[in-house]
Amino acid sequence: MKKLAKRIACVAAAAVAAVSLITFSACMQGPAGPAGPMGQDLDFYDLFDAINAERAENGQSPLTVSEFVKEYFGYVSDESQQAVSEQAVMNYSLLSSVAILADYTSGSSMQHDIYSGSGVIIDIDREAGDAYIVTNSHVVYEPTSREKYCDSIYVYLYGSDEMYYDYNLTTAGVINYNGIPAEQVKLVGISFTYDLALLKVEGSEILKNSRAVAAKFAQDELSYVGERVYAVGNPSGGGLSVSSGIISRDSETISLEIDEMRDYRVMRTDASINSGNSGGGLFNMDGEIVGIVNSGAASVLEGEEIIDIDNISYALPSSYSRRVIQTMIDSYESGASNLQTVGKMMLGVTSTVSGTYSYYDAERGVAVIEETITVQQVQNGSAAFRVLKGNDVIKGFAVGKSDITQSYCSATQEPTFTIPENSNTVAEHYFEFDVTRQYQIQDAMFSVRTGDTVRLTIERDGTTMYAYILYDNSYSYTMYD
Repeated sequence: MKKLAKRIACVAAAAVAAVSLITFSACMQGPAGPAGPMGQDLDFYDLFDAINAERAENGQSPLTVSEFVKEYFGYVSDESQQAVSEQAVMNYSLLSSVAILADYTSGSSMQHDIYSGSGVIIDIDREAGDAYIVTNSHVVYEPTSREKYCDSIYVYLYGSDEMYYDYNLTTAGVINYNGIPAEQVKLVGISFTYDLALLKVEGSEILKNSRAVAAKFAQDELSYVGERVYAVGNPSGGGLSVSSGIISRDSETISLEIDEMRDYRVMRTDASINSGNSGGGLFNMDGEIVGIVNSGAASVLEGEEIIDIDNISYALPSSYSRRVIQTMIDSYESGASNLQTVGKMMLGVTSTVSGTYSYYDAERGVAVIEETITVQQVQNGSAAFRVLKGNDVIKGFAVGKSDITQSYCSATQEPTFTIPENSNTVAEHYFEFDVTRQYQIQDAMFSVRTGDTVRLTIERDGTTMYAYILYDNSYSYTMYD
């Protein structure tokens, strides 16, 4: 069967001539909670934040929005509870989503092209009016414009995102009424290789006075077909809206032309995606970001024939997008000024999928794909040199701390390796997982920092062994544009 090469058009790469804030009020049933006495109407946002703050003080993990609704709202009907829970989760995600207008100078300094896009707040300090926002690189970079990068970026929160009321568009640029002014929005990180960009908002009175919240990335390494998801974005520049669907395919590769033709690993969804959705979040039903929307397919090219298709859109999986964004944050906060690169540590091995099979996991109700990942070659002088060998099968991956002074391989697990607790960051720094897909290793390497030890569980000649690779300097650090 002939394999089709798919060439997909970027969602946001179309110029556009470019509701009230939804809040929740609930009457708590039972003893007085942290937000007020028994029976008092409590704002959903305040109650959710207060309960999670109390849980943090007690050393408990925070509740997701859906967990919070199930635990604190006394609905009897399971169907009613599910419906209200899903509505609450989707509406809460609106408060972490933003509409973006990117203002470009075209042929002359007097002529402007304005593109619409979307973004997600992933960290916020409302008291200071500061926030980090993730979007796509192709929202803030247009190769056909005079300067390539947009001159100005305007950010609009939900409820203040409607043309004519909150902004206007002219050939001389954006006339901003209620959005975060461009002088308070800075592009601090960008990667064409991964189609991601990081914006920093500083000192915004709009953020200080808002009820905006930060969305959390899902920390799962894998996603599964059939999981219910929803996209929040700014389709056709018409303001923030929600569309729902499922994950249709957990991983595939598409080609996009941004600065040049590049390949991207994406997940596929049937949630409705249109021009302007680029950079917005694809969320699971816990309100966690499982992907960053970057494209929709209107057609595919098969030979000389263009075939129209429906309900196929794509998002950059959180398994690498959250880690790429974390490297941008780390780089920016360390004082680096280079926008066009993002780096990661390298193992220095060439691997191959030597076998693959799928099965149905009845306990989880999902179809699971498992690949056998085999080392083909180890590069001379690389981090894994003299530690891994050809034909090693990689079975497990972990990032942690160890007191080892050099990398080595052992048939017994050493007790010096530990996985510390993570701080409150976009992407977990320390973790471990079983390796069942080749891309897991590539994604996970973005989390490795100088001073970390990577522990690989390998199978060599029928024996399970542990490879400890110490990253005690940055010699294995590779930069991507």
